[in-house]
Order: sequence, then C-alpha cells, then structure tokens
Amino acid sequence: MLTDAGRVPLNRRGWIGDGRHGASVTADGTVDWYSSAGLTAGADLWRLLDPSGAAVRVGPVRDGSGVRRRLPVAHQTYREATNVLETVIEGPAGRRVAVVDFMPWPGPGLDPPGGVVRLVRALSGPVRIEVEVLPGARPAEVAPSARGLIVGRLEVTAPAPFVAAPLGRDEERWRAVLELDAGQEAVVTVGRRDQDLPGSESGAHRALADTEAAWRSWLTAVVYAGPHQAALQRALLSVRMLTGPGGAPHAAGTSSLPRRPGSERSADDRWVRLRDAARAARVLAGLGLAEDGEAAERWMRETLTTADLPWPAWFDADGQPVPPAEEWPFPGWRGNGPVRRGRPALDADTGLVGEVVAAVGSTRTGPRGRPDDAGPLSAAWAALAGATDRAADDWRRPDPGRWEIGRPPRMYVAGRLGVWAALDRMARLARAANPLDLQAATWQQESREVLAWLEGSGPAADGGLRMDGASPLDEADAALLAVAWQGPWPVTHPVVTATVDRVLQRLGSDLVIHRYSDRVADDRAGPDHPDLEASLMAVRALARLGRWEEAHERLESVLTLTGSGPGLLPETVDPVTAEGFGNFPATGTALAFLEAAAALENGPR
Repeated sequence: MLTDAGRVPLNRRGWIGDGRHGASVTADGTVDWYSSAGLTAGADLWRLLDPSGAAVRVGPVRDGSGVRRRLPVAHQTYREATNVLETVIEGPAGRRVAVVDFMPWPGPGLDPPGGVVRLVRALSGPVRIEVEVLPGARPAEVAPSARGLIVGRLEVTAPAPFVAAPLGRDEERWRAVLELDAGQEAVVTVGRRDQDLPGSESGAHRALADTEAAWRSWLTAVVYAGPHQAALQRALLSVRMLTGPGGAPHAAGTSSLPRRPGSERSADDRWVRLRDAARAARVLAGLGLAEDGEAAERWMRETLTTADLPWPAWFDADGQPVPPAEEWPFPGWRGNGPVRRGRPALDADTGLVGEVVAAVGSTRTGPRGRPDDAGPLSAAWAALAGATDRAADDWRRPDPGRWEIGRPPRMYVAGRLGVWAALDRMARLARAANPLDLQAATWQQESREVLAWLEGSGPAADGGLRMDGASPLDEADAALLAVAWQGPWPVTHPVVTATVDRVLQRLGSDLVIHRYSDRVADDRAGPDHPDLEASLMAVRALARLGRWEEAHERLESVLTLTGSGPGLLPETVDPVTAEGFGNFPATGTALAFLEAAAALENGPR
C-alpha cells in the first residue's frame, strides 16, 4: 500500500525525465506525478497534488493499519552520471527490493518514447511484490488489457494479472502481486498505449543500458576541475532532463508545490523562463557543452524574433506565450492550494533584457568555444536592438522585478542594473561591427543616464544598493548580488562590497538567504523560506570578491541542507529541518549552482 503523498517530503522524491516528459518517484516506489502528453499537459497521475488522485506503486507488499501514514525504510540514489533512479525499499522481515526507474533516452536530437520503465529486483527473498494502480477519483476508463491495465490514456503493464482490490468504500484500486526469489526481476511499464516501451526483462535491460550510456556520453563533454564534480554533474543532468528538443529548459517539472507550507507562494513553473534560457546558454557553453549552449541560443533567436515587446518572462517550449493562469480542481500537496495551470499576466521585468543580451556570443566561450562564430542569437540583432530601445524608454517605469512581485510594482535597482548592462553591451557589440554606428552612440549615452540614476538613487546610507530606488524604505534585495558580475562598477568598487555585505546581513538565515525581507509588501500571503537560487548567487558574488573561504562555506551549507535525498535541488529550504520546498527539479537553483561552482573552480580551496 502506498504512503499518503502529503507525508512524503519533497526531498524524499526523485525525478526521471527525457526533456519532453517527466515523473515524480517517491521513496516508497510510487509514481505520483506524470503526464504522457508532455510536461505542461494535463496529468495522468496526479496524486502528488491530490490525496485522491491517480498513482502507480511498485514495491514490497505493505499491509496493515497505519501503513499509509509512514514511509518504509528506503534509500534513493541516481546511478552515477545518469538520470536513472534506483530506490531500495525494505520489506517484511528485512527483505529488500530495488526498483530502477527511468525514461528511455536515446540521446540529444533523438525522439524518446516518453513512458516510464520500472525494473524491480529482489535483493533478498522470497519477497512478495505488488504493483498498485489507483485510478483516482476523476472518471476514467479502467479495464484489464492483454498486457496489464488500461487507465484512461495510460496502460500499466506487469507480469501478473491485475485484480480489483478497493481501498475501502470510496477508493478504487487494482493490484497485481508476484513473488520473486533473490536475484529475480520483473518489468513494469507506465505509458500511453501507442508508446514503444520494453515489456520483457531483456528489452528493459537493453533500454536501460542504452539510456545510461546516452547520459554518460552527454556528460563526457563537460570540462570542470573544481571540488564538486558529483554535485555539478547532478545539476547538469537535472537541467538536461527538463530541456526539450528546442533547447530551452523548463523551470521545473511540477506545478503549485508551495515554497513554504501555509503560504500562498506557489506557481506553475512547468514553462520556460526566458532568464533561465539565457543563463543556460552561457553556463552550458562555459562548461564545455557547446552544442547545448548553442541550442539554447538558437531557441532564443527563434523565439525573440517573433515575440512582442516588451518580452514576457515566460514562454512555452515552442517559444509561444504561456496560457493565462487557471485553477485545477486539486486541493494541493498537504492541502496547500490553489493549484494552478498557466502563468498570471504580469508587466515585463525591465532588467530581463540585460540577461538576454549577456547570452549573445555564448558559443564563443568555454573550452569548446568557436572564436569566429558569433552564435545563433547574434542573428536576432533587430529583436535585441528593439528590446534594448524599449528598455531605454521604459526603465523609469515601475515593474515586478526579477522575483515577479506583481503588486505593487517598484523601481527595482537590480532591474536598472540589467538595463545598464544591456545598453553597455549592445553599444560595444555595435561598435565592434562598425566603429561609427550611431545607434551605439545613443545606447552609450542612455547607459550614462541609467548610471547617473543608479549612483544617485540606488545607494542606501551604508553605501550598498537598496531594493527600490524610488522608495524611502531601506530594504535589501538578493537580485542586487548580480552587481558583482554585471557592473556597472568594477568588483573592487566600494558599492559592490557594501551591496553584497548588506544582502548577506539583512537577508541571511544562517548560511542561506531570503530573496527579500518579509517586511516587503507583495501580493502573496505568508512568509517565505530562504531561497536556494539567491543563496547560490551569494556564493558567486563572494567568489567574485575573492572571499573564497566564505564562498566555499556557503556552498557546502547548501549541499548539506539538500543532501538528504537523491540530490535534486529545490527552490527553498527550511534551515532548521533541512526540508526542501517548491516546484522541482528547480532549474533556476541548478543553474545558480553551476554558476557558483564555475566561479569557485579556479580559486583557492
């Protein structure tokens, strides 16, 4: 019997994916979130967000009262350098079972089938294994098939027949039970009926070997000599299994998981955040994954040449607008609703253009950079120039900022840093092509105007930059940490040091930090937990300042706080319990880790 989803901490779950599809797997062997039609489609298995939702569990038979209220003794790990998840579960009398979960992935550029393959093996025996299918409370076709059980558009296959075994009066369940001796295996698959998934042990092992080889082969291009090799590989693999064929990563695989239980801080992050696509282009190319960096640039070129100005913060994987937010009829994980699908319509983040412009020429960077190749994004010059002009016109207007605070909009100083960075770099790029370019002169003049505003309205009494340059409130903002690498001042300038220090002092919770203070009014009820993306930005900033010991200490703290599960990085963390929260896997956090690890690579250890 499966464990109640709300009793499974988010860091006791793994994620398997192939770029187009993904599934959450809990430490008791339950797949409780999966959509066979793609990451942003309606879910076929959704128990993660609804205690009466559909799920599929594979593991030792669990009978008796109270079973659903506790996790069995179990341990989840990814196989080295892969996105193949192995869960070892202890059954009755200490007889252990290993469940190996993966989505077949043939490698970049090839079309994966999109289903889940579950290879279960008895590590000691004999042991009774059950395959539980809970169709969920929503009406769906449920019927035995020649290979297993049809549930709506899914088919679950198993080497034993499924028999109806309801859980009480109101909850439908189907169950297949088999007995394995030590060393014996069985194959279970979950996917659409038209997906080509291996049903035999030999076929499953071939698919497993091919998938492991594809993931390991992809990682061979990585060039990194820092002290966090395993964690860096896990972050890269996390980003890659959320990256579709277009080249841009989804921000997460899940929707509406709370950043802090009891608050209204949740969103649907199963879409592409433009800021993440730009960061992915730079960081992947910088680590030697030139083709992946180029793919992210190409996605931005194709998307931004047709996108309306000002650019929205979010797109779908095809570069089209995200549908407006609507509520799904689910109560939410641990009752934290509402559950949303889509994104709310917000004004543009003025500083976003700086992140995108910084990605131009990413293919030139890194150990496999091509110095003579300006990269795909450079071909979108007209769109980049239009967005830069628009930012130059709009930078005096309040906006929601990097953290997307819808109400009230503010004059975020961090956003104006981004505008300055875009104007300055576009001017330099234009002059490199034509020293007499008149547009370059205009951008350079406008960058001076932004700099004058930053110098006059940005600093607080202590010399560091404040959150809102048009407000008397003296609040800190973790987005301002970008001043350490974005400019306009050199890293040795006093305002840079003062800004980093005030963010760490005012927003710190031990060695992790909040995005902004709970004193800052926003449109979300309830306080927030410390944010791991912001915390890793602090590591990068400290490395830029040459404060290596502090930077390493903070990075180690993040790894310690997130090290209790299979290694996925969440959005937020409770620094007391070390429990992670928010949508996962969190691409923004993974990219921030990669940026921090790269910044520390060449410094003292």
